[in-house]
Amino acid sequence: MSLIGTIGEVSVADVVRLFAAGHKTGLLTVSGPGRQAMLRFFRGSIVHAATGRLQGDDAVLDLFGWKEGQLTFVPEERTVAPNVTRGVEELVAEGLRVGDVLHRRNVLVPSERVVFQTAGGPADDAPPYAMGGPAWRVLLAVDGVRDVREVTEASHLPREEVVRLLFEMAEAGFLERIEPVRSLRVQPQGLFRKDVAEIDEKLEAEWKRMRRFAGGVRRVEVRSAAGKTVAVEAAFHAGVQRDILLPRATVTELGVREGEDVHVRPVG
Repeated sequence: MSLIGTIGEVSVADVVRLFAAGHKTGLLTVSGPGRQAMLRFFRGSIVHAATGRLQGDDAVLDLFGWKEGQLTFVPEERTVAPNVTRGVEELVAEGLRVGDVLHRRNVLVPSERVVFQTAGGPADDAPPYAMGGPAWRVLLAVDGVRDVREVTEASHLPREEVVRLLFEMAEAGFLERIEPVRSLRVQPQGLFRKDVAEIDEKLEAEWKRMRRFAGGVRRVEVRSAAGKTVAVEAAFHAGVQRDILLPRATVTELGVREGEDVHVRPVG
């Protein structure tokens, strides 16, 4: 393994072009805070790329927006299924043109589970944002509860267009990302408890800082690791900490066991 340097000392574009000119074969790894990108070269061409959920051309272009990271290279020949479709020069030109924006968008919307709410609005001196019909449909679908997948379904627009519009409106000051989902540990309630989910009052205080739930939370959605969901009335008490006390019927419906983690979000 050879250390090439860090982003800032060397540019991704220069390294990629150098490997292309030298007909390099091997694995280029870029390691940054909380992320890692891997580009596999074969005789100077990038044949495979991955970083987190991004694969292929998208992973290469995203890398051009990184502000920090350490680059290392391992010369090796290894057969992999290609997932990069464009040549080095085309990728470099596109990466230099849009890589920074694509990376910021990928950081803002890393998964389908991201939730947005309306923000305080753009600054008085901000440039005008042209809000056409698709942007308005996305804005109407954003309610502080729906995630990206649900906003896509509600707006009847392609996912890529929804992600682009969410990013643009967030950068313009109309929207902001929030984190309503919490991972809590299941505890079945006693046989004679009320048919509500019991949650720590500190979590309600966090949720009440969100615009949608400023008046309090009455219902939550509980999602198991297998993807089953149940909506249930909520009650908040001191000292519950990171447990969620669920009615036994809800535990059975979710198919979870005592001590298992579930994802919980407010829905009403």
